[in-house]
Amino acid sequence: MASKKQVVEIIALACSECKRRNYTTTKNRKTMQEKLELMKYCKWERKHTMHKETKVK
Repeated sequence: MASKKQVVEIIALACSECKRRNYTTTKNRKTMQEKLELMKYCKWERKHTMHKETKVK
């Protein structure tokens, strides 16, 4: 039996410099179709970097 896609999905935010997934959050697919990009703090780089949306494994 196939499962229905949820409107709100859990996503991970990966650092654009070190490529590590530092944060998880939720996103409503009906209101936001584009990929999420936020400036967040990366503790491995020790600075604020751009974090982009990726899939949660």
